[in-house]
Amino acid sequence: TGKILYSVVLDPTDKDATQSVSLQPINEFIKNNGERFVLGDDPRNPGEQKIFSAAPYAVDGREGYVYIVLAGKKFEEVSGNLLGQYFAKLGIGATLLTMIFSAIIGLLAIWFLTKNLRLITRTVRSFHDGDLNARIERPEESDIEVFAKSFNNMADSIVGNMDKMKSVDLLRRELIANVSHDLRTPLSILKGYIETLQMKRDSLSESEKEEYLQITHDNVDRLSKLINQLFEYSKLEAEQVVPVKEPFSITELSHDLIAKFKVIAEQKQVTLQLDNPQENCMVYADVSLVERALQNLIENAIKYTEPKGKVTLSLNKKGENVEINITDTGTGIPVNEQPFIFDRYKQVDGKTKKL
Repeated sequence: TGKILYSVVLDPTDKDATQSVSLQPINEFIKNNGERFVLGDDPRNPGEQKIFSAAPYAVDGREGYVYIVLAGKKFEEVSGNLLGQYFAKLGIGATLLTMIFSAIIGLLAIWFLTKNLRLITRTVRSFHDGDLNARIERPEESDIEVFAKSFNNMADSIVGNMDKMKSVDLLRRELIANVSHDLRTPLSILKGYIETLQMKRDSLSESEKEEYLQITHDNVDRLSKLINQLFEYSKLEAEQVVPVKEPFSITELSHDLIAKFKVIAEQKQVTLQLDNPQENCMVYADVSLVERALQNLIENAIKYTEPKGKVTLSLNKKGENVEINITDTGTGIPVNEQPFIFDRYKQVDGKTKKL
Protein backbone atom coordinates (compact mmCIF):
# COMPACT_ATOMS: atom_id res chain seq x y z
CA THR A 1 0.00 0.00 0.00
CA GLY A 2 3.04 2.30 0.33
CA LYS A 3 2.46 3.05 4.00
CA ILE A 4 5.55 4.16 5.86
CA LEU A 5 6.11 1.81 8.77
CA TYR A 6 9.35 3.33 10.06
CA SER A 7 11.48 6.35 9.22
CA VAL A 8 14.78 7.64 10.53
CA VAL A 9 14.19 11.18 9.25
CA LEU A 10 10.49 11.81 9.85
CA ASP A 11 9.23 13.24 13.16
CA PRO A 12 6.56 10.79 14.49
CA THR A 13 4.74 13.69 16.18
CA ASP A 14 4.46 15.68 12.95
CA LYS A 15 0.85 15.19 11.91
CA ASP A 16 1.42 16.97 8.58
CA ALA A 17 4.20 14.59 7.55
CA THR A 18 3.48 12.18 4.72
CA GLN A 19 2.44 8.72 5.92
CA SER A 20 2.80 6.92 2.64
CA VAL A 21 4.56 7.05 -0.73
CA SER A 22 3.52 5.94 -4.17
CA LEU A 23 4.55 2.34 -5.00
CA GLN A 24 4.52 2.85 -8.78
CA PRO A 25 8.01 4.50 -8.90
CA ILE A 26 9.34 1.83 -6.53
CA ASN A 27 8.06 -1.05 -8.68
CA GLU A 28 9.46 0.64 -11.81
CA PHE A 29 12.87 1.06 -10.11
CA ILE A 30 12.99 -2.58 -9.03
CA LYS A 31 11.80 -3.75 -12.42
CA ASN A 32 14.73 -2.11 -14.30
CA ASN A 33 17.18 -3.25 -11.58
CA GLY A 34 18.18 0.33 -10.81
CA GLU A 35 19.77 0.80 -14.21
CA ARG A 36 18.16 4.22 -14.58
CA PHE A 37 17.05 6.70 -12.01
CA VAL A 38 13.40 7.19 -11.17
CA LEU A 39 11.82 10.05 -9.26
CA GLY A 40 9.79 9.12 -6.24
CA ASP A 41 7.89 10.86 -3.45
CA ASP A 42 9.87 12.76 -0.80
CA PRO A 43 8.24 12.07 2.59
CA ARG A 44 9.80 15.20 4.11
CA ASN A 45 8.49 17.48 1.39
CA PRO A 46 5.01 16.39 0.33
CA GLY A 47 4.32 17.03 -3.34
CA GLU A 48 7.99 16.92 -4.37
CA GLN A 49 9.77 14.05 -6.08
CA LYS A 50 13.44 13.17 -5.78
CA ILE A 51 15.90 10.49 -6.76
CA PHE A 52 15.62 7.43 -4.52
CA SER A 53 16.83 3.88 -4.12
CA ALA A 54 14.67 0.94 -3.01
CA ALA A 55 14.98 -2.78 -2.30
CA PRO A 56 12.37 -5.37 -1.34
CA TYR A 57 12.65 -7.29 1.93
CA ALA A 58 10.77 -10.10 3.73
CA VAL A 59 11.20 -10.64 7.48
CA ASP A 60 9.09 -12.93 9.64
CA GLY A 61 6.44 -13.21 6.99
CA ARG A 62 6.26 -9.49 6.53
CA GLU A 63 7.14 -7.96 3.17
CA GLY A 64 7.98 -4.38 2.27
CA TYR A 65 10.56 -2.09 0.79
CA VAL A 66 13.56 -0.23 2.08
CA TYR A 67 13.07 3.31 0.60
CA ILE A 68 15.93 5.77 0.69
CA VAL A 69 15.75 9.29 -0.72
CA LEU A 70 19.24 9.98 -2.08
CA ALA A 71 18.97 13.82 -2.28
CA GLY A 72 18.93 14.49 1.42
CA LYS A 73 19.02 17.74 3.35
CA LYS A 74 22.79 18.07 3.18
CA PHE A 75 22.70 17.39 -0.52
CA GLU A 76 20.12 20.08 -0.98
CA GLU A 77 22.18 22.55 1.03
CA VAL A 78 25.32 21.78 -0.95
CA SER A 79 23.42 21.89 -4.23
CA GLY A 80 21.80 25.17 -3.24
CA ASN A 81 25.16 26.69 -2.33
CA LEU A 82 26.79 25.50 -5.54
CA LEU A 83 23.88 26.68 -7.60
CA GLY A 84 23.92 30.05 -5.80
CA GLN A 85 27.65 30.45 -6.43
CA TYR A 86 27.17 29.50 -10.07
CA PHE A 87 24.45 32.08 -10.59
CA ALA A 88 26.48 34.66 -8.65
CA LYS A 89 29.49 34.13 -10.90
CA LEU A 90 27.24 34.09 -13.92
CA GLY A 91 25.66 37.37 -12.79
CA ILE A 92 29.06 39.00 -12.19
CA GLY A 93 30.31 37.85 -15.59
CA ALA A 94 27.14 39.02 -17.29
CA THR A 95 27.41 42.37 -15.49
CA LEU A 96 31.03 42.82 -16.58
CA LEU A 97 30.20 41.91 -20.16
CA THR A 98 27.25 44.29 -20.10
CA MET A 99 29.43 47.10 -18.74
CA ILE A 100 32.15 46.48 -21.36
CA PHE A 101 29.59 46.31 -24.16
CA SER A 102 27.87 49.46 -22.86
CA ALA A 103 31.22 51.28 -22.69
CA ILE A 104 32.02 50.30 -26.29
CA ILE A 105 28.56 51.38 -27.46
CA GLY A 106 28.91 54.63 -25.48
CA LEU A 107 32.33 55.43 -26.98
CA LEU A 108 31.07 54.72 -30.48
CA ALA A 109 28.00 56.88 -29.86
CA ILE A 110 30.13 59.76 -28.50
CA TRP A 111 32.52 59.50 -31.47
CA PHE A 112 29.64 59.58 -33.93
CA LEU A 113 27.81 62.41 -32.19
CA THR A 114 30.95 64.56 -31.87
CA LYS A 115 32.24 63.90 -35.40
CA ASN A 116 30.69 67.08 -36.80
CA LEU A 117 31.66 69.00 -33.67
CA ARG A 118 35.29 68.00 -34.20
CA LEU A 119 35.00 69.13 -37.81
CA ILE A 120 33.73 72.54 -36.68
CA THR A 121 36.53 72.73 -34.10
CA ARG A 122 39.18 72.04 -36.74
CA THR A 123 37.64 74.61 -39.08
CA VAL A 124 37.50 77.24 -36.32
CA ARG A 125 41.15 76.60 -35.47
CA SER A 126 42.13 76.91 -39.14
CA PHE A 127 40.24 80.21 -39.36
CA HIS A 128 41.92 81.38 -36.14
CA ASP A 129 45.33 80.46 -37.54
CA GLY A 130 44.81 82.75 -40.54
CA ASP A 131 43.03 80.63 -43.13
CA LEU A 132 40.28 83.13 -43.91
CA ASN A 133 38.83 80.81 -46.56
CA ALA A 134 38.14 78.05 -44.03
CA ARG A 135 34.46 77.13 -44.16
CA ILE A 136 32.35 74.11 -43.18
CA GLU A 137 31.47 72.35 -46.41
CA ARG A 138 27.87 71.26 -47.03
CA PRO A 139 26.52 72.52 -43.69
CA GLU A 140 23.01 71.41 -44.62
CA GLU A 141 24.22 67.79 -44.45
CA SER A 142 25.59 68.23 -40.95
CA ASP A 143 23.83 67.00 -37.80
CA ILE A 144 24.40 70.45 -36.33
CA GLU A 145 23.34 72.43 -39.37
CA VAL A 146 22.43 75.54 -37.38
CA PHE A 147 25.89 75.83 -35.81
CA ALA A 148 27.66 75.10 -39.11
CA LYS A 149 25.70 77.78 -40.99
CA SER A 150 26.16 80.22 -38.11
CA PHE A 151 29.93 79.75 -38.23
CA ASN A 152 30.04 80.19 -42.02
CA ASN A 153 27.96 83.37 -41.77
CA MET A 154 30.14 84.66 -38.94
CA ALA A 155 33.31 83.95 -40.93
CA ASP A 156 31.87 85.73 -43.98
CA SER A 157 30.98 88.73 -41.81
CA ILE A 158 34.46 88.87 -40.28
CA VAL A 159 36.14 88.68 -43.69
CA GLY A 160 33.74 91.32 -45.01
CA ASN A 161 34.51 93.64 -42.10
CA MET A 162 38.25 93.11 -42.61
CA ASP A 163 37.87 94.01 -46.28
CA LYS A 164 35.94 97.13 -45.30
CA MET A 165 38.67 98.11 -42.85
CA LYS A 166 41.29 97.67 -45.58
CA SER A 167 39.10 99.70 -47.91
CA VAL A 168 38.82 102.49 -45.33
CA ASP A 169 42.59 102.52 -44.85
CA LEU A 170 43.10 102.63 -48.62
CA LEU A 171 40.49 105.38 -48.83
CA ARG A 172 42.38 107.43 -46.25
CA ARG A 173 45.59 107.22 -48.26
CA GLU A 174 43.83 107.92 -51.53
CA LEU A 175 42.13 110.92 -49.97
CA ILE A 176 45.53 112.49 -49.33
CA ALA A 177 46.45 111.85 -52.95
CA ASN A 178 43.12 113.31 -54.08
CA VAL A 179 43.71 116.48 -52.10
CA SER A 180 47.09 117.14 -53.71
CA HIS A 181 45.91 116.17 -57.17
CA ASP A 182 42.50 117.86 -57.32
CA LEU A 183 43.50 121.07 -55.59
CA ARG A 184 46.38 121.61 -57.97
CA THR A 185 44.13 122.51 -60.93
CA PRO A 186 42.22 125.47 -59.42
CA LEU A 187 45.40 126.67 -57.76
CA SER A 188 47.22 126.60 -61.11
CA ILE A 189 44.39 128.55 -62.73
CA LEU A 190 44.41 131.11 -59.92
CA LYS A 191 48.16 131.50 -60.19
CA GLY A 192 48.02 131.90 -63.97
CA TYR A 193 45.39 134.63 -63.98
CA ILE A 194 46.92 136.51 -61.06
CA GLU A 195 50.33 136.48 -62.76
CA THR A 196 48.70 137.72 -65.97
CA LEU A 197 47.02 140.56 -64.09
CA GLN A 198 50.33 141.49 -62.47
CA MET A 199 52.37 141.43 -65.65
CA LYS A 200 49.84 142.95 -68.06
CA ARG A 201 47.77 145.17 -65.84
CA ASP A 202 48.70 148.25 -67.85
CA SER A 203 47.95 146.66 -71.23
CA LEU A 204 44.72 144.88 -70.30
CA SER A 205 41.39 146.55 -70.89
CA GLU A 206 38.92 146.96 -68.08
CA SER A 207 36.69 144.26 -69.52
CA GLU A 208 39.61 141.82 -69.68
CA LYS A 209 40.59 142.65 -66.12
CA GLU A 210 37.01 142.14 -65.04
CA GLU A 211 36.88 138.84 -66.90
CA TYR A 212 40.15 137.63 -65.32
CA LEU A 213 39.03 138.72 -61.85
CA GLN A 214 35.73 136.92 -62.32
CA ILE A 215 37.53 133.74 -63.39
CA THR A 216 39.80 134.08 -60.35
CA HIS A 217 36.78 134.57 -58.11
CA ASP A 218 35.05 131.56 -59.65
CA ASN A 219 38.10 129.39 -59.07
CA VAL A 220 38.29 130.50 -55.42
CA ASP A 221 34.70 129.35 -55.07
CA ARG A 222 35.58 126.21 -56.98
CA LEU A 223 38.51 125.60 -54.64
CA SER A 224 36.31 125.97 -51.57
CA LYS A 225 33.65 123.73 -53.06
CA LEU A 226 36.23 121.16 -54.06
CA ILE A 227 37.61 120.95 -50.54
CA ASN A 228 34.12 120.26 -49.22
CA GLN A 229 33.49 117.68 -51.90
CA LEU A 230 36.71 115.73 -51.47
CA PHE A 231 35.28 113.76 -48.59
CA GLU A 232 32.11 113.09 -50.53
CA TYR A 233 34.12 111.80 -53.48
CA SER A 234 36.06 109.49 -51.19
CA LYS A 235 32.79 108.13 -49.83
CA LEU A 236 31.62 107.67 -53.39
CA GLU A 237 34.66 105.53 -54.16
CA ALA A 238 33.89 103.49 -51.05
CA GLU A 239 30.34 103.01 -52.40
CA GLN A 240 28.91 105.05 -49.54
CA VAL A 241 27.46 107.90 -51.63
CA VAL A 242 25.13 107.76 -54.60
CA PRO A 243 25.78 110.36 -57.37
CA VAL A 244 23.20 113.16 -57.40
CA LYS A 245 21.99 113.29 -60.98
CA GLU A 246 20.30 116.34 -62.47
CA PRO A 247 19.81 117.84 -65.94
CA PHE A 248 22.42 120.45 -66.90
CA SER A 249 23.99 121.95 -70.00
CA ILE A 250 27.18 120.18 -70.95
CA THR A 251 27.74 122.90 -73.56
CA GLU A 252 27.81 125.61 -70.90
CA LEU A 253 30.07 123.52 -68.69
CA SER A 254 32.46 123.01 -71.61
CA HIS A 255 32.68 126.78 -72.26
CA ASP A 256 33.45 127.36 -68.57
CA LEU A 257 36.23 124.76 -68.61
CA ILE A 258 37.80 126.25 -71.76
CA ALA A 259 37.76 129.71 -70.14
CA LYS A 260 39.34 128.39 -66.93
CA PHE A 261 42.25 126.67 -68.72
CA LYS A 262 42.77 129.36 -71.36
CA VAL A 263 45.62 131.18 -69.56
CA ILE A 264 47.42 127.94 -68.62
CA ALA A 265 47.23 126.78 -72.24
CA GLU A 266 48.57 130.12 -73.53
CA GLN A 267 51.49 129.96 -71.10
CA LYS A 268 52.46 126.60 -72.60
CA GLN A 269 51.79 127.87 -76.12
CA VAL A 270 49.10 125.26 -76.56
CA THR A 271 45.92 126.00 -78.48
CA LEU A 272 42.83 125.08 -76.44
CA GLN A 273 39.60 124.99 -78.41
CA LEU A 274 36.01 123.79 -78.12
CA ASP A 275 34.30 121.91 -80.93
CA ASN A 276 30.62 121.69 -80.20
CA PRO A 277 27.34 121.72 -82.13
CA GLN A 278 25.36 124.91 -82.43
CA GLU A 279 22.50 123.62 -80.31
CA ASN A 280 22.67 123.49 -76.55
CA CYS A 281 23.34 119.90 -75.36
CA MET A 282 21.59 118.84 -72.16
CA VAL A 283 22.63 115.78 -70.16
CA TYR A 284 21.40 114.04 -67.03
CA ALA A 285 24.29 113.32 -64.65
CA ASP A 286 26.13 114.52 -61.54
CA VAL A 287 27.54 117.89 -62.68
CA SER A 288 30.29 117.92 -60.04
CA LEU A 289 31.63 114.50 -61.00
CA VAL A 290 31.50 115.26 -64.73
CA GLU A 291 33.28 118.58 -64.20
CA ARG A 292 35.96 116.95 -62.11
CA ALA A 293 36.60 114.24 -64.73
CA LEU A 294 36.78 116.69 -67.65
CA GLN A 295 38.96 119.09 -65.65
CA ASN A 296 41.52 116.36 -64.89
CA LEU A 297 41.58 115.22 -68.52
CA ILE A 298 42.05 118.75 -69.87
CA GLU A 299 44.79 119.48 -67.34
CA ASN A 300 46.71 116.33 -68.29
CA ALA A 301 46.23 116.99 -72.01
CA ILE A 302 47.69 120.50 -71.68
CA LYS A 303 50.50 119.32 -69.43
CA TYR A 304 51.71 116.60 -71.78
CA THR A 305 51.22 118.40 -75.10
CA GLU A 306 54.28 119.98 -76.67
CA PRO A 307 54.37 123.77 -77.35
CA LYS A 308 52.42 124.84 -80.47
CA GLY A 309 50.28 121.74 -80.02
CA LYS A 310 46.52 121.64 -79.77
CA VAL A 311 43.98 120.33 -77.24
CA THR A 312 40.39 119.99 -78.37
CA LEU A 313 37.26 119.41 -76.29
CA SER A 314 34.52 118.19 -78.62
CA LEU A 315 30.85 117.40 -78.08
CA ASN A 316 29.02 115.07 -80.47
CA LYS A 317 25.30 114.55 -80.12
CA LYS A 318 24.27 110.97 -80.86
CA GLY A 319 20.54 110.56 -80.53
CA GLU A 320 19.62 111.13 -76.89
CA ASN A 321 23.26 110.83 -75.79
CA VAL A 322 26.23 113.18 -75.97
CA GLU A 323 29.72 111.90 -76.72
CA ILE A 324 32.56 113.92 -75.14
CA ASN A 325 36.07 113.66 -76.56
CA ILE A 326 39.29 115.31 -75.41
CA THR A 327 42.07 114.99 -77.96
CA ASP A 328 45.57 116.39 -78.11
CA THR A 329 48.56 116.37 -80.43
CA GLY A 330 50.85 114.78 -77.88
CA THR A 331 52.76 111.51 -78.30
CA GLY A 332 49.82 109.49 -77.00
CA ILE A 333 49.71 106.47 -74.72
CA PRO A 334 51.55 103.30 -75.80
CA VAL A 335 49.25 100.40 -76.63
CA ASN A 336 50.78 98.21 -73.94
CA GLU A 337 49.99 100.86 -71.31
CA GLN A 338 46.40 101.52 -72.38
CA PRO A 339 44.87 98.73 -70.24
CA PHE A 340 46.10 100.67 -67.19
CA ILE A 341 44.64 104.08 -68.03
CA PHE A 342 42.04 103.82 -65.26
CA ASP A 343 44.58 102.93 -62.57
CA ARG A 344 44.88 105.77 -60.09
CA TYR A 345 47.79 108.10 -60.92
CA LYS A 346 49.45 105.66 -63.28
CA GLN A 347 52.62 107.19 -64.76
CA VAL A 348 54.03 106.02 -68.09
CA ASP A 349 57.83 105.59 -67.92
CA GLY A 350 57.79 108.00 -64.98
CA LYS A 351 58.42 110.94 -67.37
CA THR A 352 56.51 111.11 -70.60
CA LYS A 353 52.89 110.75 -69.70
CA LYS A 354 50.54 110.60 -66.78
CA LEU A 355 47.25 108.75 -67.00
